[in-house]
Amino acid sequence: MLIDDQSAVIAALSAPGAYGFKTAHKIIVKETNISDVFLTGEKAYKLKRGVKYPYVDYSTPEKRLAACRKEFEICSRFAPELCFGVEEVVADKKGRIFLRSACPDKQARVVDYVLVMREFEENMLFENMVDRGDLDRFEMMDTAEKIFELHQNAEVITTRNAVDIIRGRIYENNAMIRCFVPDVFDAEDVDDLEKKQLDALENHRELLLKRQADGRIRWCHGDLTLRNLAMWNGQVVPFNPIEFYDDLTQIDTMYDFSFLLVEMESKGQRRLASILFNHYLALSADWDGISVLPLFLSCRAAVNAYVFAQRSAEIKDKHEATLMANRAYEQLVISRRFLEPQKPVLVACGGLSGSGKSRIGRESAPFIGNPPGAVIVRDDVLRKNMLNEKLEANLDTADYTRETEERVFKEVCEKCRYVLSCGQSVIADALFHNPEQRRAIEALAREMKVEFKGLWVDAPLNIRIERVMKRKRNPSDVKTAEELKKQLDIDVGSITWDKIDTSGDRMTTLTQVRSLLTNKG
Repeated sequence: MLIDDQSAVIAALSAPGAYGFKTAHKIIVKETNISDVFLTGEKAYKLKRGVKYPYVDYSTPEKRLAACRKEFEICSRFAPELCFGVEEVVADKKGRIFLRSACPDKQARVVDYVLVMREFEENMLFENMVDRGDLDRFEMMDTAEKIFELHQNAEVITTRNAVDIIRGRIYENNAMIRCFVPDVFDAEDVDDLEKKQLDALENHRELLLKRQADGRIRWCHGDLTLRNLAMWNGQVVPFNPIEFYDDLTQIDTMYDFSFLLVEMESKGQRRLASILFNHYLALSADWDGISVLPLFLSCRAAVNAYVFAQRSAEIKDKHEATLMANRAYEQLVISRRFLEPQKPVLVACGGLSGSGKSRIGRESAPFIGNPPGAVIVRDDVLRKNMLNEKLEANLDTADYTRETEERVFKEVCEKCRYVLSCGQSVIADALFHNPEQRRAIEALAREMKVEFKGLWVDAPLNIRIERVMKRKRNPSDVKTAEELKKQLDIDVGSITWDKIDTSGDRMTTLTQVRSLLTNKG
């Protein structure tokens, strides 16, 4: 609810004179439900709106000053190069409104405050890049690595109960949603959503408490969405962290990460979401997070539902308000859908190095299982995790002992078993050059009572050599022609899995794979 009228301040900051610019200087205004951002070409000035909601109170200039100072403090931790400080908004003797630095009247009285930030080029904001199709695999890997770095360096919170945190999110989200019944939402839908979320919370009570004990509750960003990510100097930069509500920031790291997954799912970008999620999982080894992810995704979509509903109520244009209300209802539907289980499947991708099995797995994952798609369990990743090495580290040949490889394959099976027990589909990406291994993964599918599809991926040696020589950011240690030629001595035995020749056109190959996967079993 809007409490403090800032119309005069907003009108002034929307014009160049408030900054000391000439009349022709263009000012662009971006609005959210709790802030207005004024873009001047070099700097951005963020004005907290004079609103008061259950989760935020900016109703007085003093409270907005405190919020600006806190956000500046947090920005200094997340991205110190992005925020310059807090500046006063003042009115001179004639009532004209300026930034303090641009006001000729040194005795001008303070009327409000803004956070001064670096302005990004519009085309480098993720929300614009994704709409143009400019985000792809490597940008998603960069993003996963940046978020993982933030979470790794974040302060561990030990004083808050993990179950109470999520219960609070559920009750508060749905209370806000009910404010828009019956205009936007149906009461029965909201009641059903809350029941499903509370049931899921109770089912995961012990796991959430374990995650708390394991240090997974940290001081997070709080609003990791496409609009709060940008490319700057070739790096992924998160900005606009939440400063006004500890319940949104002192939270499970997987909950923090889920914000971005929900937004990408809403935009029909499941491929990118799958790549992002699986790379983050490879870095963090947060396997427990798979089980609680559907609940976290549901909670985050519920946040979107009431935020869009609130914005629809504030938009004066009737057509635009209706479109926003439709977006709100869509998010409620998505929130419920995240908690609807699907029967998981196990897909095994085998083949010698350079065959293209990891690409097949990566590009198939989005089309299998619940959002954001199948979990990829890759032997090369687990090997690095087990040895506490970075994903792209080059292991010594001494690390490839028979005992180590047996441990790695056992870990592949254990991780597949766990993911399937969570109700999510899985793609096992490994050599599977040993017939015993292929029989073992098939037996695992029978044990877990899930459908199984085995894919044997192959390509001529010259193509495989060309591929491994061009590899970028790949956890595999096979990177030379000599190493590939050694694999020619491997006796793979009789192959009963569906055979995929990846030497042809990529899209034709992927179409073949998807056709096979739609006829599982």
